[in-house]
Amino acid sequence: MNDAQKQIAAGLEQVFWSRGFAEPSVPELRAGVGVSMRTLYRHFPSREAMILGALEYRHQRYLKYVREGVTEPGLAAAEQLFDKLGGWMRVTQGKECFFRQALAANPDSTEIKATVNRHKGELLEFFGVLSGQEQFASTLYLLHEGVTACYAEMDETAVDDAKKQVRLMFKAASESRYS
Repeated sequence: MNDAQKQIAAGLEQVFWSRGFAEPSVPELRAGVGVSMRTLYRHFPSREAMILGALEYRHQRYLKYVREGVTEPGLAAAEQLFDKLGGWMRVTQGKECFFRQALAANPDSTEIKATVNRHKGELLEFFGVLSGQEQFASTLYLLHEGVTACYAEMDETAVDDAKKQVRLMFKAASESRYS
């Protein structure tokens, strides 16, 4: 994305986040972004393209956020992931996953489904690198998605419980290596 597209995508992300994916019309999206209809359509030529732009912007923003401060893979980095996720969930007021919301509102869109799957796949891959244990990737992914799904009801308990499970997973792997 070029700078203009990033700026528009950031605005689209905010409108979709606050109003959902089904409700805002293109004129409402344009007003929320603060550009002319011509400019909006030049960068994102359809409503689906606008959703895809917002998803891509969010994807890049989230990956940058969870990677910040990770210096070395391992237990500390895996625990930090959940501290960061807790921070993200506080800022987003515990709302469900932006990507799953987009897909739920647009279940017939193959492009949105592919974008959501790419985002989730990159997270899964990153979790293996983050932990330094490829076999932990799917468990970390499951915990991450679980915290995201239930944070509104469980608050920081979800984060704390996920971190406990991470510590148990690392401990069990360490014990099995030495036994």
